Amino acid sequence: MNKKKSIRKCPICQEENGEILHTQKFVLPEGHPLSNGYDILCCDRCGFVYADTTVSQKDYDIFYAKLSKYEDKKTATGGGESPYDAARLQKTAECIAGFLPDKSVRILDIGCANGGLLGYLKKLGYNNLCGLDPSPACVENTKQLYGIEAYAGSIFTPPQDLGDFDVVILSHVLEHIQDLASALSNFKNLLGKNGVLYAEVPDAKKYLDFYVSPFHYFDTEHINHFSLKFLERLLIPAGFTLIGKGEKEFELHPGTFYPAIWVMAGFSNEKISLKSNLDNLDLELRNRTIEYTKHSQKDFDPQMIDELVLNQDKIIVWGVGSSTMRLLANSSLERANIIAFVDSNPKYWGQYLMEKPIISPEELKNRQFKNETETILLTSKIYGKEILAQIVNELNLKNKVVTA
Repeated sequence: MNKKKSIRKCPICQEENGEILHTQKFVLPEGHPLSNGYDILCCDRCGFVYADTTVSQKDYDIFYAKLSKYEDKKTATGGGESPYDAARLQKTAECIAGFLPDKSVRILDIGCANGGLLGYLKKLGYNNLCGLDPSPACVENTKQLYGIEAYAGSIFTPPQDLGDFDVVILSHVLEHIQDLASALSNFKNLLGKNGVLYAEVPDAKKYLDFYVSPFHYFDTEHINHFSLKFLERLLIPAGFTLIGKGEKEFELHPGTFYPAIWVMAGFSNEKISLKSNLDNLDLELRNRTIEYTKHSQKDFDPQMIDELVLNQDKIIVWGVGSSTMRLLANSSLERANIIAFVDSNPKYWGQYLMEKPIISPEELKNRQFKNETETILLTSKIYGKEILAQIVNELNLKNKVVTA
């Protein structure tokens, strides 16, 4: 076992020592505020699994405010634009509504993205709704798409005089937060008397069961890997009492399903000691994470990339997200003859990755590369078919297209 003293204390029990389960590396665009790598640690005291990143909460706040991918209504989740995202949000809204018979309750969705969940709650008859998101564009989308009050900010920087709420929603937010202790304290301040919290996160215990591609679930953004037990361990010592909990899965994309867990919890304003439980080391999540990393290592096959590097073919890499960042750091792709990167997120246009320009799909079309001899490399396992259709049918490009 490879042990270390952590840079970041365990978010559950504040222990400073852990076991390294995996080291994840990335190559990031120039000026990117997040980390180019971290160790996945298992806490020695409680068994929680998390990313031991050097990045501060302030850096994450900057990232989500300035480089958010969630405001793109075509590709991001959270707005209900795709039928799959819409189905997910509708079911989540119905689950929440099952605990809220009073339609006049004041509801805050923290990290609301484009407001899709609030939109479905509105359809169910709730009319006292509010969204909070670091991205100003997401805030505007929420207002325009659903006519719902929304503000730019985060749990760490909420607007003044926001007031308190009967319900606070944290749907796929907690896995992104570096400073969970401060976050818990802050959102408790937003809950009124007898307020309730709905929290939903990915189910890290089922990463292998819902396998997508090597190390898919280890990216620059998800830094806390919860099981249902550890989600409870986070909330109960902070004074929350569980009202309901469950496991779920939803279709992220045709044929691609995503595991999640959720809790509905009431706030009692009384601290409850779980010292004995925290000292009871639970290694189930650790063992499942090790199984997932072993399978990822076994499944990792960079043969296509190695051939492109060997031949020094000119390459246009489609996408600068986590898949590309991982491949650049963990395969020979960094030595390939890359001439440009393409990404649909406007936040990246005009920036550079490995000193190569990041351009839009339209710029790729308009640059008129001579003889279309460049090979386009797709790194996304989930959206590959859609990207290929865009290349062929929308951009009318004749380039050879391969998948990493």
